[in-house]
Amino acid sequence: MVRIEKVHPLIDIERQRIARRYRSDNRKVGILSLVIAAIFLLILLQFDISRQFVEFSSQYVGSRILLILIYFSALYIVYSLLTLPFAYVEGYSIEHKYGFSTQNRRDWFLDWLKSFVVTYVIGLIVFELIYLIMPVAPTLWWLWLSLIMVGFSVVLANLFPVVILPLFYKSTPLDDDELKERITGLCDKAHIRIRGIFSINLSSKTTKANAAVTGLGNTKRILLGDTLIAKYTTSETLSALAHEIVHYREHHTWWLILWQSMITIFMFYLFHRIQPFVYDWFGFEHVSDIAAFPLFALLFTALSYLFRPLGSALSRFYERRADKGALQLTENPAAFLHLIAKLCNEQLSIAYPSAIVEWYKYSHPSPGKRIAFAETWKQI
Repeated sequence: MVRIEKVHPLIDIERQRIARRYRSDNRKVGILSLVIAAIFLLILLQFDISRQFVEFSSQYVGSRILLILIYFSALYIVYSLLTLPFAYVEGYSIEHKYGFSTQNRRDWFLDWLKSFVVTYVIGLIVFELIYLIMPVAPTLWWLWLSLIMVGFSVVLANLFPVVILPLFYKSTPLDDDELKERITGLCDKAHIRIRGIFSINLSSKTTKANAAVTGLGNTKRILLGDTLIAKYTTSETLSALAHEIVHYREHHTWWLILWQSMITIFMFYLFHRIQPFVYDWFGFEHVSDIAAFPLFALLFTALSYLFRPLGSALSRFYERRADKGALQLTENPAAFLHLIAKLCNEQLSIAYPSAIVEWYKYSHPSPGKRIAFAETWKQI
């Protein structure tokens, strides 16, 4: 239940009740999907299916590169089909139930196919790197892999706005000259240069609104969701964008890449230390054994959940800095708190989550805290 005495007047109490049902529905599907995936991987290990498949494929394939490709492709296809019903329920059924999705089933499935292909290509590259590096660097594979993953994340950050995003959304140069002028003024005030301001057709898939400064280097650009432009006032839109501009001005993306890189290196090292004991338990002698990948995935997923609070805390730190910078840029706390309240009401965010939930998984401060911060800033 929502604690009514703590709810800000701009927060719709009834929408908060709906928000808790929406988040609960998503959480149930997410947990069930995770459990099914874990059971699938354990079955591959327990019944020796993974090892038998590698041994069978090895009879017909002499190249390790090709063997890795065959194993990953088979595993990826089966896993994707196994989790497709959960993706459908979470991405289509629930989103329609709560009035967010604007897609029909055909369009949703086409997007799923695109995601399937994109994830396959990226996953295959990572998978090949893992199992090609491990045999040639048996003691320092964890370091080389973590460093390569860091470089890979930088490359993806550059490619995302110009290669991946256009596969799902159409973006066009912003044609609102007045809004463009005000955004340019905001950028000038922040002393930053952006290579383009674009509108992105979020409305083709969702009613949710968003804005972002994406890309690195030559791919830097401002993206405004058409839903944001249509449903929010100019002052609210500028507040949302000012938040993103501060992220860019203070190099938050680079800082988060740096911190995440350190976490990744430590996770790989920790995996390296505990791997021999766990692998031996399941009858695998070498970390480079392709058939042991289900165990690799289970262990690394467990480590990821273990370190999630640290990543969340780092993200919240930079989100708070971006909120503060946005208020300084716009000098319009009223627009900012109205923006946060409207986003919370319309997108069914929980304004006042439990402290432990916010600590563990929230990448942003909760909407209630962001509104309170804007009100406090207003009094300074």
